[in-house]
Amino acid sequence: MCRWRAWWKGLPALAVLVALAVTFARAPVEEDLTERAETLLAVIGESWAHARFEGRNALLEGEALSEDARIKVRYELARLSGVRVVEDRTTLLPERRPFTFSAIRDGNKLHLEGYVPSSYARRRIAEAAAAMAPGVMVTGEKELVRARGVPAGDFIGAVAFGIEQLAKMPAGRITLSDNAFSIEGRAPDFASYDALEVTVRSELPKDFELARFAVLPPIVSPFIWSAARERDGDVTLSGYIPLGDARRALLDLVRGAMPGAAISDRLRLADGAPPTEGWLKAAAFALAQLGRLPNGTVTLSGTTIAIEGTAPDFAAYDAMSAARRNLPEGYTLTRFAVEPPRVDPFIWGVQRTANGLRLTGFAPSEEAKRLVFDAVRGNFPGVPVSDEMRIAMGGPPGEAWVAATSFGVDQLSRLRQGSVRGNGTTLAISGEALDAAAFLTVRAALEQSPPRGFTLRSDVRPPVVSPYVFSLRKDADGLTLSGFFPSPTEHERLVEAAKSQFLGDRLNDVSAIAQGAPQGFTAAVMTAMRQLSRLDSGEVRFDDTQLKVTGTVLYPEAVASVRANLAAGLPSGFTLDVALSVAPPAPPLDAAACQSLITHLMEKGSITFSASDAAIEPSSFGLLDRLAAAAARCPEALIEISIRQPGTDAATATARAQSLVQYLAAAGIAPDRLITGERPSLAVQSPDAAAPPAAAGVQLIVR
Repeated sequence: MCRWRAWWKGLPALAVLVALAVTFARAPVEEDLTERAETLLAVIGESWAHARFEGRNALLEGEALSEDARIKVRYELARLSGVRVVEDRTTLLPERRPFTFSAIRDGNKLHLEGYVPSSYARRRIAEAAAAMAPGVMVTGEKELVRARGVPAGDFIGAVAFGIEQLAKMPAGRITLSDNAFSIEGRAPDFASYDALEVTVRSELPKDFELARFAVLPPIVSPFIWSAARERDGDVTLSGYIPLGDARRALLDLVRGAMPGAAISDRLRLADGAPPTEGWLKAAAFALAQLGRLPNGTVTLSGTTIAIEGTAPDFAAYDAMSAARRNLPEGYTLTRFAVEPPRVDPFIWGVQRTANGLRLTGFAPSEEAKRLVFDAVRGNFPGVPVSDEMRIAMGGPPGEAWVAATSFGVDQLSRLRQGSVRGNGTTLAISGEALDAAAFLTVRAALEQSPPRGFTLRSDVRPPVVSPYVFSLRKDADGLTLSGFFPSPTEHERLVEAAKSQFLGDRLNDVSAIAQGAPQGFTAAVMTAMRQLSRLDSGEVRFDDTQLKVTGTVLYPEAVASVRANLAAGLPSGFTLDVALSVAPPAPPLDAAACQSLITHLMEKGSITFSASDAAIEPSSFGLLDRLAAAAARCPEALIEISIRQPGTDAATATARAQSLVQYLAAAGIAPDRLITGERPSLAVQSPDAAAPPAAAGVQLIVR
């Protein structure tokens, strides 16, 4: 029989026992299910989800990247052994469009910002950032926001790739916007820049594309660019090109300046250029000059321009020289080494005319021309200068050319008109001197310091004067020569004749050389000088072809003799005006004093005869007149004349002695006082080595 009342009383105890059994058995089950669920989620790649168990009932939590991921997790978790039901409490992450991520480096600091698809991605990116460089400090990794919308492909790999590139720059930035990758910054050197460009353009992870490569090349200083043109017309560009579209603009400039030229582009991008607009204008200027050269080089260095090459003709060289005065604003031309055309013969000249100076021909360089122009300005201040000189090759070295031409210009400054002309290494100077002093200075310079390395030719003439005056004055102070003479040779003849005929009188020569002498001038002066030597004092003066003679003769008979000799000796065309007086008689002398005076005169001068007969040379008339005046002072004495000349026959000696007797008799000495023959010598004229042989051995003896 059933005892239901007793059974009911045992139910509470049984319930307690069941509750205790369930409580202590549930915890191990939940722990086991939780552990196996976490392992499952990790295996299937959905670690974003987490399972919490109440007994065998799973509570699924987390933020899913997609609805498919939620379905997948629910399905896989429901299949897990021991799970009764799955309660899905997951949510979807917010979707971001575009899905962006950035990493910014500034020295040893790296900041991360943007979106990541998962915590796993956040952790992997943080690890890549920390490994970028030793000591780098990473910030922002905890603020990275998980979101849906990550692009297809290896997002983590693309971020890690970008961080690796940032490691090559001291500062920079990478950005991912969906599947578009951008990088910017500045490379520390060209090797890094080249490596970055190659790597980014060729190794970017699949499914991502390069949207922007804005890595700046290094800053260079000086910023150098050059263009070289070869003889075949090809153009090589080298050096640096500014950032932006400068390369395309530059290539257009090259094609415009040298149409059809093959272009070898060896330029590389660099920072540090002057403003691009001005730089392109300077490049256009330089290329325009290069277009005029069959071979040459143009260079920009910072804001300076250099041009080198050889001009094919004067038109090209002149155009380039003119262009030097129209440089682009802000730029300077620091080197212009363009060789001008070569010429043969290399000629040049500096001409002085009444209107100024004219420079013609060729100069070896602009610098040489400038130096010569300075020499012209210095020697001819205020004088108009016409510069027609061109620069050319083929001449003497520049330094030698400048020295020779400047030497010529110095001499030209002493000429009234004339020229300096060069041909190779021959320098010719010609013209009329300003005055006699200038003529002598030029002549001395030509003789003493001609330009080294040059053959010198000279046709420098004395100045032309009008009227042409010349005078000889004889007085107590000696003989004075003044006025002009036509040449150094004729001047030397006049001086030598004066020394001989005026018996050693002091010579004061203030004459000067000049052109413009009338025909027969020297012969007329020699005739006048011979008659002046006969005067006690006086002057002969030429005014062109007019001769005026004034003075005092030693004896009355000399007046007519002097006049007659002048009239007979003057060349045709000369006119004569004579005004002479007679000196008062000198006090008488005894024979001894008279002999002493005659001996003194014979020692100072010499009596010469014609080499072919017994005629007395007119140059001896001055001495004979003084001998006559001396003989007149001892009227009672006899004068014995004796000629002893070795090699002269007796007849000639006798005839010459008779010529002397006739001259002295005509001078007023009584013929009966003049005797010839062998007598003891009281006065002897010793042979003079400088006199002709016929002059030796003449003796005048006072008895």
